[in-house]
Amino acid sequence: MASRRTVGRGSQIIFHGPRTASARSGGSIASNSTAHAVLARRLLFPHYPPSKPLPPLISLSNTHDPTEEGDKVHDTAALKALNDEIYDFLALAVRGFILPWWGKITPRDREFPQEVMRIVSHLIKELEVRMLVADVPYLIANAIPTLVTQHYLDYRTAESKFFTSYATGLHPEQSDSLHYLFHSLQPHMAVSPEGEVDPNYVRQVIEHIMKACLPPEDWDAETERTIIREIVVKIVLEDAFPRLSQPWFLQKMALELLGSPAESAGPAAPISSTGWTLNALVILFLSAVQAVSGFAIAAIAGIQACLHVVAEVNNSPHYAKGTSMKVDLVTPVIDLVSEVLNARESATMTAILSLLQLVCGFFAPFLNRLIPYLFYSRMHPSMFTKAVSQGKKVLFPNGYPGPPAVNPTPEEQILIREQLEERLCSLVPPIASKLLFGPNPGMQRRTVRGIIDPLGSSKCNVHLLVLILDAILVCLFPELAVGSAKGVMEMPTPSDQERYTPLNSNNSPFDTSNILED
Repeated sequence: MASRRTVGRGSQIIFHGPRTASARSGGSIASNSTAHAVLARRLLFPHYPPSKPLPPLISLSNTHDPTEEGDKVHDTAALKALNDEIYDFLALAVRGFILPWWGKITPRDREFPQEVMRIVSHLIKELEVRMLVADVPYLIANAIPTLVTQHYLDYRTAESKFFTSYATGLHPEQSDSLHYLFHSLQPHMAVSPEGEVDPNYVRQVIEHIMKACLPPEDWDAETERTIIREIVVKIVLEDAFPRLSQPWFLQKMALELLGSPAESAGPAAPISSTGWTLNALVILFLSAVQAVSGFAIAAIAGIQACLHVVAEVNNSPHYAKGTSMKVDLVTPVIDLVSEVLNARESATMTAILSLLQLVCGFFAPFLNRLIPYLFYSRMHPSMFTKAVSQGKKVLFPNGYPGPPAVNPTPEEQILIREQLEERLCSLVPPIASKLLFGPNPGMQRRTVRGIIDPLGSSKCNVHLLVLILDAILVCLFPELAVGSAKGVMEMPTPSDQERYTPLNSNNSPFDTSNILED
């Protein structure tokens, strides 16, 4: 539920957990690894000896190369925690989506959940292999920023055409009609003009993934394959997309990522008016010496750290993998910042970003090696553990599939947006805020609203989600971008010109229109 608390000049919404239409009893989520293992063993591995550990689903062997013994022990524990979370998630899914109806059909048959688990384990392991060989840094630093930039550009273009002859037949007094203009700029075979996703598109995507990942004997098991496919379709279309496309949900996520504002410092100590004394001069001199020596030590440490990072980046085997070395990974991020801040309307911001782009272009060869190095060196099993745990809490709030969560009221959604606007304004120092957002508070508030508005339509956000899904599929399954492949990963990857689309184009840089043709 959400409660309202008065803070300073206005109100603030405090979320105490998911708001649901009703509370369903019948179990609770286990909070320790022992409970995870008990549930997974009972449903998925009933014949496993209690002393025998469950087979690992995820290894992530190529993402981290620990050199110290403590790092190896820590990675082993983190991988075990990740596998426990995945097993618990799968056990809850089987208990919530399969057992209620399968037990009524064949009460004595307990082997079907094990067969489903065997197919799912094949899928997870194959997806892990594909993720380790895929060019994920290109996806994160080039593809997704390009899609988000295009989304902002097309939304603002549709908004500028809303009161012109381009909107003939629409109702200008209804702001909900904007998504029709946006759809004409970003047509996609999976999304209708009303912002609804075609279930057959998602089914065909899942079918291709299963066909590419499963061995022939498991692919021929049509019953198990269909059940897994429909469960995933339900999660994507009824749980994930409707929630991720909501503007208030994206704003609430942004608030959680930004964190609480820092506490304001107390009043400064009054300055003594007794004049300069010998003690004050000595203290001032020693403070100056300490500041200079501290700065020198920090500069030396920074130079040594930079030299160490440069040596590690040049000797790292990760940066040469995929197409990251052939594609610019810096310019799409700068273009995204420029479009989000709408820099074309500010000469100061345009000059700053042009200078930044010039400097990054000079260091582009090193930055294109640094970004993959940072990605692979920072990727750790604990990151995936948190994601699986959060998904488990959302989908199975009480150990079973929960009822649809109730959206905040319109008043609460307005307060969430106001909180985000105030947080963005307070995040930037006053001097930088005048350069980034405008010279006066009115222009600063208008710039901040312009940052949030392009993500303010759920029907337009669906296009962005589908395009990001396409980008992830093309990254993991490149054969989808070039047509039907005879075998997995046998087709050549697209050239650089095929993988990049200029920002002024209305087409997506990822063409998956041939998915349904399979």
